Amino acid sequence: MRPCKFVAPVVDPAKLNEYSFIIDFPPTGHRTRGRKMGHLIFDKRDWNFILNEQLDVSRLLKFKAFEDYDTDVFEQVVSEGIKFAVERIAPVNPLGDEAGCTVEGGFVKVPEAYHPVYKELKQAGWIGMIHSPEFGGQGIPLTVAAPVGEAQSAASQAFAMYGGLTHSAGHLIEAFGTEKLRQLFVEKMYTGEWGGTMCLTEPNAGSEVGDLRSKASDLGDGTWQIQGQKIFISGGDSDLTSNTVHLYLARCEGDPAGTRGISLFVVPRHWVNDDGSIGEFNNVSVVGIEEKLGIHGSATCQLSVGEDGPARGYLVGERGRGMSYMFQMMNEARIACGQQGSALANAAYQQALAYARDRVQGPDLQNPRAGSVAIINHPDVRRNLMFMKAYSEGTRALLARCSMWSDIAAHSDDEVEAGNAKLLLELATPIAKAYSTDKGFKVTELAMQVLGGYGYLKEYPIEQYMRDIKIASLYEGTNGIQALDLVGRKMRANGGQLFMTYMATLGEFLGRIGAVSELADIAKQLQSGQESLGKVAMWLQTTAGEDMKIAILQATPFLELFGDVMVGHMLCEQAVIAAERLAELTGGSLMTSAEQRENDAEIRFYAGKIGTARFFAHAVLQLARSKAFAMTNSSRAALNMVF
Repeated sequence: MRPCKFVAPVVDPAKLNEYSFIIDFPPTGHRTRGRKMGHLIFDKRDWNFILNEQLDVSRLLKFKAFEDYDTDVFEQVVSEGIKFAVERIAPVNPLGDEAGCTVEGGFVKVPEAYHPVYKELKQAGWIGMIHSPEFGGQGIPLTVAAPVGEAQSAASQAFAMYGGLTHSAGHLIEAFGTEKLRQLFVEKMYTGEWGGTMCLTEPNAGSEVGDLRSKASDLGDGTWQIQGQKIFISGGDSDLTSNTVHLYLARCEGDPAGTRGISLFVVPRHWVNDDGSIGEFNNVSVVGIEEKLGIHGSATCQLSVGEDGPARGYLVGERGRGMSYMFQMMNEARIACGQQGSALANAAYQQALAYARDRVQGPDLQNPRAGSVAIINHPDVRRNLMFMKAYSEGTRALLARCSMWSDIAAHSDDEVEAGNAKLLLELATPIAKAYSTDKGFKVTELAMQVLGGYGYLKEYPIEQYMRDIKIASLYEGTNGIQALDLVGRKMRANGGQLFMTYMATLGEFLGRIGAVSELADIAKQLQSGQESLGKVAMWLQTTAGEDMKIAILQATPFLELFGDVMVGHMLCEQAVIAAERLAELTGGSLMTSAEQRENDAEIRFYAGKIGTARFFAHAVLQLARSKAFAMTNSSRAALNMVF
C-alpha cells in the first residue's frame, strides 16, 4: 500500500451538491507522481422531480407505518443523506481503491480511510434507516432512502457495500428468525455495530446453489455444527465492526439433494452469548481475499467454516426452506445492484458533461474559422451525452418506481393496490437489476469516450467507475440468470398475471400521453415498443413448448427489449409531467427558445425532460420492431455452431 495525501477539498457554493478534491500519491515505478482528481456531482434536482412530481412521495404518508413523518422530514433525510455521501464518503473512494484490503492475523483490514467515515455513518443512523425503530432503525420509506443509497454508491460503491449487505442481512433475520435471534442480532446489524453477509457460493457450486457441500449437524441444544467453504463473499470480514454475522446456506444431514434440501443458518464470526455479549471465536476463518478488477475497498473473501475447529450456527425458520428465505435478501440485493449501476452511470454522465463543457478542442463545423470550441458543441459528443443522460436518468426513475412499489406492497391497506404493486415489483426485479447494470457499464464506456485519452488515465475517476460497476452485472445472479428468471419464471407466474398487470399499466399510460398532441411522436414509439414486447412474449410462450433452447436463446435480448420499454415508459411519463409544467412556465407553449433554456433553469430542466424522452423514443424505442423480428425469426445459428 502506498501512503496517500488528501490535499484539499474545493467546495463551490454556486454548484449544488458538487464537491471536488485532489489526492496526491507518491512516486511509483515509471511515474514521478500520481494525482487523482476527484469530482462528484450529484443531481439532486432530478431526484426532487422524481420524488415529488413523478412518484408523489407524499402519498406514502397515508400509510400507518409513515404517519409520524411529513414531506419536510423526507426532504431533510434526502438532503442530509446526499450531503454526507458527497462530502464524507466520496473523498475516501480513490483512497480505498488504491489501498485495497489485506488479511492480517486471519482477519481483514479494510482501507484505513474508511474507519472514521464508517463511524460517522453508524452514528448518523444511515445503515438501518429503512428498518423498524424497534431494532434501531428509523422507519424511513424505501422510496425516500433511494436517493441516499444512490448517492452512497456513486460516492464509493466499495464502501457502501458494507452497510448495504449488513442491513439487508439483518432484515432477513428480523423477517424469519426466532425472537431470540431478533434480539441477539438485528439491532446490532441495523446500527452497524456488527457486519452481515450472505454466504451462498462455494468452489464447486456457483450459480447452481443446489450443488453446495456445506453441511449442518444438529447438536441437540438449539444450535447446529456447521462445516464447509464459501467463496466470493462480499464483506466476508472487516475490522470496521466487532463481529460479522454470516447468513449461511448448508444442507442438514439426511436432507435431500438440490435446493429443496438447503437450510439457512446464522453463523457469527464470534459466538454471541445469550446476554448479547461477544464470546469465543467461532472458527469462521478467512482463507484469503480476491484480487479484483474493481471495488478494491470491498473485501471479497474465501471463508473456511468449521474446518479448523467446531463452528456453530442457529437455524433460521424451518429446515429445508433456506433458499426461499434467502430470496428476500437476494431480491433486495438485486435492486441494490441495479441502483449501483444507475448510481455510477449518473456519476459518470455528470463527469463527462462537466468535462465536455470545459474542454476546448476543434472548430465548430458550421463556423470553422471562428476558432476552437468546447467539445460539447460537436455532434458525436452530444449523441454520446444524450445516450448517457437517457440511460442514467431512465434507470434511476425505474429503480425509484421499484422502491415505491416495494413500499406500497409492504404497507398499503388496500389489498388490490398492494397486490398490483407486488406483482409489478416481482416482474421488474430482474429487469431493473440486469438492464441498469448493463446500461450503466455502457454509460461509463461512453463517458470514457467523451474524455478521450484523459478518461483512460487514473487521474480521472471514469476508469474507476468502469472497473467498479462491472461486478454489478455478475453478482447476485449474473444478468444471464436474470434473463432466465424473467422468461422462465416471471413471465409464466400465475398464468402470466405479472406481465398482464404491467401491460395494463402501460396501456393506461399510453392513453394519457396520447392526449398530449405535442408528444404524439414519442407516444407512437412507446406504443410500438409495447406491441413488439407483446409479440415476442407470445412467441416465447409458443416456442418454449416446442423448442425450449430457441426460446432461452432469446432470453437476454428479450430482457433488453423489456428494459427499453420500461425505461422508455419512465422517460415518457416524465415528459408528460414536464409538458404540463412547461406550459405553466411559458404561458401555454412547449416551444422554447435557446435563450429561454439558457437563462431559466426550470425551463431548461423541463425542456430537457421532453428532449430526453424524444431522443430515447427515436434512438432506442424505434428499434423495438427490428429487435422483435430478430428474436422471433427462430435462427438456430448459435445452437448449431461447432466451436
